[in-house]
Amino acid sequence: MAWKHGRQESSQRWQPGTLAKTPLPGWAWQALVSLMIFFVILGASRSDVDRAGELVAMARQAVDHDMTYDDVKAWVAKLPEMVATVARFDIEQFWVRGVTGRQGALTWPCQGEVVSYFGWRANPESQGMSLHQGIDIAAEEGTQVVAVAEGMVTSVRQSDSYGLTVEIEHSQGFSSLYAHLGTVSVMKDQKVKQGEVIGTVGKTGNAAGPHLHFETRKDGLEVDPLTLLPPGSKTQ
Repeated sequence: MAWKHGRQESSQRWQPGTLAKTPLPGWAWQALVSLMIFFVILGASRSDVDRAGELVAMARQAVDHDMTYDDVKAWVAKLPEMVATVARFDIEQFWVRGVTGRQGALTWPCQGEVVSYFGWRANPESQGMSLHQGIDIAAEEGTQVVAVAEGMVTSVRQSDSYGLTVEIEHSQGFSSLYAHLGTVSVMKDQKVKQGEVIGTVGKTGNAAGPHLHFETRKDGLEVDPLTLLPPGSKTQ
């Protein structure tokens, strides 16, 4: 009787139609979530905001709820459309939207020529490499420096390395920093508009000559300013 009872339970478990409602094994849905996360990362770096949001929501749904075979079939059916959409993504324009909220929203902080770029370079004070966290714009001393976007001044300070420095907090976790200033015309907690003069180019701090050291950050992480500033005008 025990064997027969076991047969009956087994036949009920595998009746036609029950497979579609059976939760996926752990390894299967973890693999699927990994694939979805891949699409999220790719989408978040190359899509418009709405599409990236859809991908994030899909991954969150997969993590928060058990997925069945029916769910997988529905997702796979949409895969060709998703791949086609990913192929059309514009990575540069997405990041501009993601940081500033709209395309082409930043303005250049001053007129001048970019003479030093963002990235790793040899450290003149040691044998190692150091990250140049922004760009250097060579300009005449006294050249006006403006806020690249609307925001609030969070810091006006003097340091040995950066000299006279202003930092501005913008929307969506974006901030900008202006260093080696000669003069400052704003104060902490002051709201500034895009294009408003915040100071002038100088050579304070550890600067060989007059220039503006300009940095941008998203959620505290350094971002290459040249990926955010309007293209085609490194010299203004």
